[in-house]
Amino acid sequence: MMRAIKWFAFVAVVAVAVHFTAVFYLPNIIMWRVTNAMAAKGVNTITHGERPTAASRAVVKPSPDLLYSYCAFDVSRAPLKIITAAPTETYWSVAFYASNTDNFFVLNDKQAKSQPVTIVLIGQNQVVPPQPEGTLIVSAPAPKGIILFRTLVNDDAREPEIDRQRRAAKCEPL
Repeated sequence: MMRAIKWFAFVAVVAVAVHFTAVFYLPNIIMWRVTNAMAAKGVNTITHGERPTAASRAVVKPSPDLLYSYCAFDVSRAPLKIITAAPTETYWSVAFYASNTDNFFVLNDKQAKSQPVTIVLIGQNQVVPPQPEGTLIVSAPAPKGIILFRTLVNDDAREPEIDRQRRAAKCEPL
C-alpha cells in the first residue's frame, strides 16, 4: 500500500511539473519558431502571402477565404510604423502578437471605419516624437513578435482587386 502511495505521489509531481513547463514555456517555444520562420523573409517589413490552400502552413490553420500578410517585428532599437490597408467592402484586420503568443492589440475595418490607419508600435521605455493626429500609439509588451494582417476575399471575382488593395499595408521602422 505504501509503495502505491509513493508511486502515485511521484506521478502527480511529474504531471504537475510537465503541466507547468508546458504552460509557461511551450507558447514561447512555438512563437520563437514561428517568428524565426517569418523573420527569415525580413524583420520590420511586411510580407504578403498567397491565398492559402490545403497545403499552406505559414499561418496556423489558415482559412482559404483570407489573404494573409505578416510582419515579424523587433522594436528593441526603434519604434515601428504600421499603415493598415483598407480594402473596400470586405472585412480586414490587423493583430499584434507578443513573443509569448499574447494578442495585445487588434484593429478591424469596422473600428477603422474602412479607412487606412497609422499605428506606431513602441518598445518598452521608448519615446515617440509627435505624430500626426489620428496616429495610434501601441506599446509592445515584448521587443519581438508578429503582426498579422487578414483580408477576407468575399467574392472570388474581386480577389485581384482586394489583393492589390491589401498590398498597400506597410510595416517599416519609424
